[in-house]
Amino acid sequence: MGRIKYILVIGVLMAIGGNSYAQSGELDRFSNDQLTNNNEIKLYPNPTVEYLQVRINNSTIKSPKLIVHNIIGNVVEVEIRKTGVSQYTVKVKDLAPGYYLIAIRDDQGSFGETYKFMKR
Repeated sequence: MGRIKYILVIGVLMAIGGNSYAQSGELDRFSNDQLTNNNEIKLYPNPTVEYLQVRINNSTIKSPKLIVHNIIGNVVEVEIRKTGVSQYTVKVKDLAPGYYLIAIRDDQGSFGETYKFMKR
């Protein structure tokens, strides 16, 4: 009985050791500068009443596309103006109070994030 436990413990240790080695090798394969995300997205004020400011700092995004969705995912038509370099103003004044999502995407498909904000 003791020998079976010993064999099982050795087998488990070998399996764990093998998996951690394989994972380490897989992680090294993905150490690429292209995967580094330097984009810093700021939404303010949040919660907002009339306008939501969107600022994208340290951006690698060439031409971002901003899309506002209601909380169940339907696209909501709002006015979005570019007010500076990587800075946008979203007019939310006419939206009903509640939570909304703003999706920020680039044309190349290398960046896509969604952020939640509240309209009072």
